[in-house]
Amino acid sequence: MRNPLIPDILAILRDHPEGIGEYDLLKALKEKHAMLTKLADDPNLLLFRQNFLIMNALYQLQSSLWQEEQISLNITGLHIHLQYGAAEPNTGTTDMSNGHDAKLAAYYSDWEEYVNTDKDDVEQLLQSFYLGIASVDERKDALKTLALNHDLIDDKDAIKRQYRKLARDAHPDRGGDPERFISLRQAYECLMHALA
Repeated sequence: MRNPLIPDILAILRDHPEGIGEYDLLKALKEKHAMLTKLADDPNLLLFRQNFLIMNALYQLQSSLWQEEQISLNITGLHIHLQYGAAEPNTGTTDMSNGHDAKLAAYYSDWEEYVNTDKDDVEQLLQSFYLGIASVDERKDALKTLALNHDLIDDKDAIKRQYRKLARDAHPDRGGDPERFISLRQAYECLMHALA
């Protein structure tokens, strides 16, 4: 299905030869398409649907511009711009059939993803995003702070027991060090959040 936002996105890109960010692109599209603010009642689902429609249009446009006109549409997280000439789109890979960009293009080209994604799915996507924020290094540091072996990284009960043991001694109400108590709590939250 041809995305109805494509003509307006192309016009916006033409008016911004230096490129534009996705947020600014969405703002410009909302001025012409009030329906973009009425795609869902839940704010997270609304944002997902807005983003999906824009990315779907961008990837359709990227493919057709390259195949028909040899014009590159470069899409990155913060910058979208047209590039005239014979350079293949800068998508993080030299071969558009491979890599991360190809997976994104396939995802955003599948209308079933748009139709079948509901509020709960978006919550799970956000949760997995938040889990990814706690990097492996942060979790290693958290284990070290709680004096736990790496093999206990997935053991909620062991983490909880160790935290309580250390926090009891470090608690400011018991004469402990407030900074130490906070660092223990941060380590505990990091590990528990990663297991949620």
